[in-house]
Amino acid sequence: MDFLRDVFGEKGTMIFLISCALIVLLIVFIIVFKSLNKKRRKKRLERDIQRVNALVAKTLPGIKNLTIVFASKTGSTANSKGKKSYTYENFIYAFKEWESYAIPIKFKGERVIAAEPVRLALDNVSKIVIRYMKTNAIFYDNNGNEIIEFTVAALNTKQIADECPFEIDQVEAAQKYFTFIERFDTKVRHKNDDDVKVHNVKPDGELNNDSKIDEILSNEPLYDDHTEEALLKQ
Repeated sequence: MDFLRDVFGEKGTMIFLISCALIVLLIVFIIVFKSLNKKRRKKRLERDIQRVNALVAKTLPGIKNLTIVFASKTGSTANSKGKKSYTYENFIYAFKEWESYAIPIKFKGERVIAAEPVRLALDNVSKIVIRYMKTNAIFYDNNGNEIIEFTVAALNTKQIADECPFEIDQVEAAQKYFTFIERFDTKVRHKNDDDVKVHNVKPDGELNNDSKIDEILSNEPLYDDHTEEALLKQ
């Protein structure tokens, strides 16, 4: 204290001590405010997750153990003058091993209205096109027609759609989706390969002629050897 008086004087010391006290109070206030805000946000996240789970349970009764992510699709159309207008679609994508459902949703204030779910499983999906680091997926039916397209981002749902009435951090769930969609795509490809093999086998177990031709062609060189060594041999 004497040192402070020597440096700042009596009045300066009082100002210094008051300033230190105010800084300490400000730090304590910030810590308490952040702590309360964190608790409020956690409570909201839990509430919104419960809301979405309840919506999925109502839309898909009896189907359990689903992982849920928020998905979206942005489209655009141009009029005769070339002016673009954008459309936005939102979905809840619920999935488990080899079975999934895309539930179209619309927002009316705080209300979430769900439409008829689109089932996406091994028996009705023949192809999946995955793009943009596995975030975007396009599903095709057994006739080659597009069923649905959407994008899943590892973000907060508010960052994906401003009008979204619930707020969920889906970073962890999105990572599970990326793993699932890659495995789902692999499973669909294997299913298609198995279907081709079954189609090419006759009742007596012999391969069809088309399969034999493919086998012969597969042994042919896919390209001419234009390396320096090959040209010298010629």
